[in-house]
Amino acid sequence: LFMVYALSSWLTKLMASAGYSLGSALTFVLTLNFGAMLGAVGGGWLADRFHIKWVLFSMYVLAAVSITLLGVKMPTEWLFVVVGLAGASTIGTQIVANAYTGQFYPMAIRSTGLGWALGIGRGGAILAPILIGVLVGMALPLQQNFIAIAVPAVVAAVAVLLIDHRR
Repeated sequence: LFMVYALSSWLTKLMASAGYSLGSALTFVLTLNFGAMLGAVGGGWLADRFHIKWVLFSMYVLAAVSITLLGVKMPTEWLFVVVGLAGASTIGTQIVANAYTGQFYPMAIRSTGLGWALGIGRGGAILAPILIGVLVGMALPLQQNFIAIAVPAVVAAVAVLLIDHRR
């Protein structure tokens, strides 16, 4: 949720500070959410065909890469593709992660497990706009702001790798 709320709250400002017009910067948010829709549906489809753990791991890695690439100068058309991938691999991944929680926990504690997962994630949702706001206020280079947003994706990918299904 850190990545979701950081991008939802600050993408427009970050892209405007990178020199894109306000109209383009707002279109990036639309593209982010369109990508989220595709990521949720596509991630669910992949999770039905492959082990959901590896789908989530791959989506988190894609999130780390795509968010980091947002700070790299590239043609606007490619940037829209990268923003869409960032949406698919952050907001879309959050939805797939909820499905994973439902599969991982036994029926007797499934709702408790999902509640804990979302409750802990809510901490990131609260912290992200504040932390990214502080970073933007420090006038760091654009790339460093996006790296800060991408760090939780790396942490999540490692966390998913550490889940042991044998237990």
